[in-house]
Amino acid sequence: MNEKKKLILKLYEIGCLKFGKFKLSSGLESPFYFNLRILPMYPTIMKNVAKLALEVLSKETFDLVVGIATGGIPLAAYISCLGDIPMTYVRKEEKKHGLQRLVEADVNGKKVVIIDDVATTGSTLLKAVKSVQHAGGIVKACFVVIDREQGAKERLSRENIRLISLLTTTEIVDTLRREKMISDETAEIVINYIKRVRLDA
Repeated sequence: MNEKKKLILKLYEIGCLKFGKFKLSSGLESPFYFNLRILPMYPTIMKNVAKLALEVLSKETFDLVVGIATGGIPLAAYISCLGDIPMTYVRKEEKKHGLQRLVEADVNGKKVVIIDDVATTGSTLLKAVKSVQHAGGIVKACFVVIDREQGAKERLSRENIRLISLLTTTEIVDTLRREKMISDETAEIVINYIKRVRLDA
């Protein structure tokens, strides 16, 4: 069994991958929901995700990883520790006190990979890209564990930023269907949804 397949089955087993009816922050209803916020509760799996991330990122040249608050911070920390790579994070909004920074480190002139857990529209990633660039950082790529395949890759591409993902919705659904973890009907509903509903604003 390859590592990606093992990871998908583990994520499903611990409840990170759910299928049904879920309301998104956009107000739309989705037939699937990926909740990777619970991953830090499973350090062995989290460590494996970080190892796979490092393998994927080994082809890139960069100086540090920047986690997006809040989902990207634990993953960036694991990647930093396992890969001995400097790490910082970008806030959702500027602090009103202290140094009033969005990016919590000096990234000026540094080559950066931005880290988050899941990509949907790409708006959160793009905001982080702009924050890092404003602070003088050079964004080489964005990395996520799962690309929902609903516009993020294309949106970032228009800004000349590559989105690198460990998994996609299609890979997850195909694997779970082959392993009889979800029905053919559920798989078709999800695949048709991601083909039909593009969320790139």
